[in-house]
Amino acid sequence: MRFEYTYRNTVKDYWEYFFFHIYLQWTGFINVVFIISIIALMISRWQTSGPFGRSVMLFGLSIFLVIQPIALLIRSFKQVELIGDVDTRLVLDEDGMMISVKGHNQFIPWTKYRNTLKRPTYLFLIPDEAHGYILPDRITKQDKRKLYEFLKGKKDHE
Repeated sequence: MRFEYTYRNTVKDYWEYFFFHIYLQWTGFINVVFIISIIALMISRWQTSGPFGRSVMLFGLSIFLVIQPIALLIRSFKQVELIGDVDTRLVLDEDGMMISVKGHNQFIPWTKYRNTLKRPTYLFLIPDEAHGYILPDRITKQDKRKLYEFLKGKKDHE
């Protein structure tokens, strides 16, 4: 089996990666607990709070519902700017993974391949401890499930 993709990551791809990265860790759990706590505080104390107390509650709620997503969006724009107009080419076959970026080619045999993370809108390929590649659904289309099973099979049969 052979899979071949040439693509360029977008701001949306990086934003989804950063967002899922946060919310699939303990940090995300703490964020959700804080949001629920602030909402409970707002429900119970809104009527008795003055303007300063209401402002603090609104600010606390906006940290995770407004400010954090905007900060991740800014970080995503910077990441796209940093990489520039460069295509990434991934070729995955029975021998391993060939990566081509900015004229740099690297072959990684399956025995050295680290992991694949399946997320709702992308696959995150981790060929080694220093690199990771976001492969969005808009690129893999109908191949996402087959590609993930292929990669999982290669990882399981090291």
